[in-house]
Amino acid sequence: MPKEITKTAPKTKSSAKTGTDTAKTSTATTKTSDSASKKSIKAAIAFELFAPYNDIVHLMGSWNKWKPLAMQKDERGYWRVDVPLADGDYEYKFQVVSKSYFMPGETVVISDPKAPEYTLGNRDNSVIRVRGGQHVLVNYKWKHDDVPLLPNDQLIIYEMHVADFTSAESKRGTFLQVIDKLDYLADLGITAIEIMPVNEFPWEHSWGYAQSSIFAIENTYGSPEEMARLVDEAHERGIRIIHDAVYNHMHSEAPLTRIDYSYWFYENNPDEASLQFGPKFNYEHFDENLQLFPARQHVMESMHFWTRQFHIDGIRFDCTRALKYFDLLQWFRDEIYKDVNFKPFYTIAEHIPQDPAIASPTGPMDAAWYDGFYRQLSATTLGIEQHGRQPFNTDEVLRMLDARNERFASPYSGITYLSNHDEQRITWLLGTSANTFDEAAFRRMKLGASLLLTAPGIPMIWMGEEFGQSTDKSMEARPLQWELLKNEHNASLHDHYRQLIRLRRDNPALYSPNYQPIASMQDRGILAYKRWNDYGNVVVVVANLKDALAGDFQVSGGLEDGTWRECVQGYDVQVQGGVLADMLAESDVKVYIKQG
Repeated sequence: MPKEITKTAPKTKSSAKTGTDTAKTSTATTKTSDSASKKSIKAAIAFELFAPYNDIVHLMGSWNKWKPLAMQKDERGYWRVDVPLADGDYEYKFQVVSKSYFMPGETVVISDPKAPEYTLGNRDNSVIRVRGGQHVLVNYKWKHDDVPLLPNDQLIIYEMHVADFTSAESKRGTFLQVIDKLDYLADLGITAIEIMPVNEFPWEHSWGYAQSSIFAIENTYGSPEEMARLVDEAHERGIRIIHDAVYNHMHSEAPLTRIDYSYWFYENNPDEASLQFGPKFNYEHFDENLQLFPARQHVMESMHFWTRQFHIDGIRFDCTRALKYFDLLQWFRDEIYKDVNFKPFYTIAEHIPQDPAIASPTGPMDAAWYDGFYRQLSATTLGIEQHGRQPFNTDEVLRMLDARNERFASPYSGITYLSNHDEQRITWLLGTSANTFDEAAFRRMKLGASLLLTAPGIPMIWMGEEFGQSTDKSMEARPLQWELLKNEHNASLHDHYRQLIRLRRDNPALYSPNYQPIASMQDRGILAYKRWNDYGNVVVVVANLKDALAGDFQVSGGLEDGTWRECVQGYDVQVQGGVLADMLAESDVKVYIKQG
């Protein structure tokens, strides 16, 4: 859920900027073609702004030193004007007489609510690209649309914050730096990146949940073209991109709030205080004159923009508990699926506290974050009571590993995780809460990873978790500490994740829905479960939840006699009379696969 709370209505008032605007930017300046002959060729480029009840709108642009140009409103509420422009990149903005209740009649300058890019030097300025006499939203040529991508039930998701997916030496992460690390993620075995919001926000560093635009790309991360390239190069490596989208609220000084606040947002936010994060979209408001729901139209246009311009492979809907309306979410999902045709696509709800009804077979979402799994598995991994959960209750751990026991329709309806951006890292809590350090801490992290990656469901890894990132949760910069991979314990944890991810991807039993607990030894803290598919693949997982030597154990439960391979440490055991016998060390997990 978002934590960057902004006031409902801005107290400060924007004033018009007239005359010469010399705002400079590293991402867009007025450019013309290198060819003098092409420079003289201009085409009529259309500009528009949807502001149906405002009385005056002007266009201002870098092509004429920001001289206001009057726009005309059509019968559908769009203000329009054509401007003759040669090929190049230009900056522009709108000058509007506001109808917002806190600044009625004031002249304000705003960026385009639907522009793909705002400038870095002056965020009131939008960027337009003209190529071949046409307005081009994203000037990128796609190369890897034909690469087959894995279906939803086989995904291994990596949650990423672009700004912190970098080294301490860099001020902030960028799309290009993420591209440089795609081979690392592919080698780890990741098949989808759930990328925290990359829409335009008003600060230099942010989680991205208080947005100025649900169209524009955050300019500190890079250009729209670089975002497209990130998706394309991820696809080349078989990695899908899931867009973390915020459709509940916006930043208090987003362009829409200054055009006509009450047309898109509630004047009085109806949510409880804990769910008020900023101006809340009013999806109930219906414009009788134009026969449309303004907020629904704006959000749906944004979804189409992201699927069509950036070829994304899924949407994670932020804070669906605040969105509330399942019929609205169902409409969002249905409309988006018309865009993507037969391409794999995933709609995921962040609905906390969890409600499995949001991910039922008939919708509205394909899946939801499985919060119950996190609460139990974090306690078990830490080895201490957490969230009211007991760490070594083997019956409860076995129950919570399968989302169906919490009324989810299927394992694929639940996204499982040990931590995420909203929660403290397990590594951090092992030291601060569990007083567990060094080798013992890494044993606990490997235990949690083993259960996460062999349980039913769709596993999600919070970036850096795979090598023991140990920073606290903060909205301030917390860059990944890549240098930790030089340490023996951190490198070993990374290799453990990599090995288990490869095992999960290579063995269909581990991404099938089949799951059966076969042992629960409460007094010893030992549990076991079986995974299998209908084609003879069988996996048995045995875990010692306690950080004490368990020694010898025996489990049974429909196990076929013969040779089984333990895949974590790499040795064979024999099952005789349906009984598997072996031994467990501290916080140890064994994964056995039936051979032949």
